[in-house]
Amino acid sequence: MGDSTQTSTQKPEFGKLQSLLWPIHAHEMKKFLPMSFLMFFILFVYTMVRDLKDTLVQYYTVCGGTELISQLKLWFVMPMAFLLVIVYAALINKFGFQKTFYIMVSAFMAFYVLFITVLFPCRAMLHPGEATVKAMQASWPGFFHWIIPCITNWSITLFYVLSELWGTMAISSLFWQFAYQVTMKNEVKRFFGLYAIVGNIGVVCSGGFLKTIPKMFKANDLYIYILIGGCIVFGIATMAMYWYINSVVLKDPTLYDPTQVKSKKKKEKVGVMDGIKMLGKSRYLLLICAIVISYGVAINFCEVIWKKYMKIYFSDPTEYTDMMANLSMLTGILTIVVSLFGQNILRKAKWRTAALIPAIILAVFGGIFFSIVLFGKYVSPTIFGINFVVLAVWFGLAQDALSKSVKYCLFDATKNMAYLPLDEDTRTKGQAAVEVIGGRAGKAGASLIQTFLISVISAGSQLTDHLVAITAILGITAAGWIGSVFNLSNKYEAKVAENSIKE
Repeated sequence: MGDSTQTSTQKPEFGKLQSLLWPIHAHEMKKFLPMSFLMFFILFVYTMVRDLKDTLVQYYTVCGGTELISQLKLWFVMPMAFLLVIVYAALINKFGFQKTFYIMVSAFMAFYVLFITVLFPCRAMLHPGEATVKAMQASWPGFFHWIIPCITNWSITLFYVLSELWGTMAISSLFWQFAYQVTMKNEVKRFFGLYAIVGNIGVVCSGGFLKTIPKMFKANDLYIYILIGGCIVFGIATMAMYWYINSVVLKDPTLYDPTQVKSKKKKEKVGVMDGIKMLGKSRYLLLICAIVISYGVAINFCEVIWKKYMKIYFSDPTEYTDMMANLSMLTGILTIVVSLFGQNILRKAKWRTAALIPAIILAVFGGIFFSIVLFGKYVSPTIFGINFVVLAVWFGLAQDALSKSVKYCLFDATKNMAYLPLDEDTRTKGQAAVEVIGGRAGKAGASLIQTFLISVISAGSQLTDHLVAITAILGITAAGWIGSVFNLSNKYEAKVAENSIKE
């Protein structure tokens, strides 16, 4: 009885406001801040190279442009991603996680050093000229029209591929695996959400840096060297912070006790064919997969057409880089804001409501964006007295930032919630199957469709030549996404109710 009274009168761990905004004890700051800075540094580099790689492809490739993006994602990034997973697993098995962390970060930074010291300044000598590239395009089958510039501009292709892979490797495999290894059970719920907020502050700061430097050092492409140099500095800072955490923070028994770390279950490995078979047997998992694929296809379509009109509008690469910086800053700010509202939506609204928001936002805003470009192309070049390209560029910015912010806050959360009512075996294997099939199909699906349009239907054509077809496919994708959410919602509620009765 006495114990019960003591428990009921015990003061809460934090005040109401601190519990909501900053549930961190003073002594935990020694651990929380270094881990937050580690994520900050990683995301700073990611944002920088993610935005810069598009500028290089759009403005610094011979016979290149926006059409190269789909080819790069499909024929170069995907195979290299498979290869990187194999290399990463081999390094982990041979050297362990800690040495692998240093090896992977060092390898990326070494390439960026090579890029700004040799590859970029000597690109005119290393890459074939325009006449050679055009002669190859004329003599090779039409299917290779947009693949040829990817090969001939090989150093920029390498930069694009490695910059894409940095996000996957450094954020998912390095930071979060490390966080799971060192975050104790009583810290997980309090720390992980704040890591994401700090990370998005890094995205905003990176966007600000990306906006400032090109304006100051525009001459002779000096801004390229400074921006990539900044990435190298932050990459070194990443390794230094990782060393500090391992050498100082984790030596404190009050901040790290291996017995108090929640063991992360080994990720179930499911091959492509096994994944397809598993999805074929479960309509529930197939619907989750359909939702993942739909998002990947829809956001890719909207983004690539937006980038195409940015290339049309901006003749100067620094202006294009400035707009990409705006995207990063706006996405970071919106993600922080939406995450605060998103938590309340997830707690108070039905799963279906929360899951529909990303689909409806992308469908509505994407629909308006494509209406603008279609009207401008086929009806009138001005809308309300404004050139349609200007409207497309700025509305596309808002659409892309909002779609990505709700993806991070609501789409990912509701997708993960959908697995919870499943039994443990189905949940682990099903999630792996969806990641194998849905994740890859979503990323590659839109690129494959774009490749078919610009390399098969009309070899050597521009993306803007196929706006009607792309808009129609986007509409079908959005309708399928919304339909899948409604269908999955019924099954999700039924499984939740079934589990409640069993309990």
